Amino acid sequence: MVDNRYTLRRSLGFHTIRNRVAPVRTPGNKLVAHYIAKRQNGPHCAETGKRINGIKCVKTCELRRMKKNQRTVSRPYGGVYCGAVVKDRIINAFMEEEARAAQERKLANEQKKKGK
Repeated sequence: MVDNRYTLRRSLGFHTIRNRVAPVRTPGNKLVAHYIAKRQNGPHCAETGKRINGIKCVKTCELRRMKKNQRTVSRPYGGVYCGAVVKDRIINAFMEEEARAAQERKLANEQKKKGK
């Protein structure tokens, strides 16, 4: 009869999310406990809440050890807003600037007509 028991390596015996174990059989036909790390949530867009592509899902302590180009996305607001939001912001800023310029041109034309 095969013995399917194994001992935990840590002192915590409760079945919590942090203390999940998976039984693994070694080449010496012995069962040992491997602790499963929690899955990390990657960075999300501050406006839409969608996942930001191009950045790994790692713990913050591991993120600090990574290179700068692995932690962010190389665009304005990279790592904070997703690409669609940045695109919309750029278009909106351009349209507002154009509307402001058109308003100034309109006022300038009206002042010219009053001056004549």
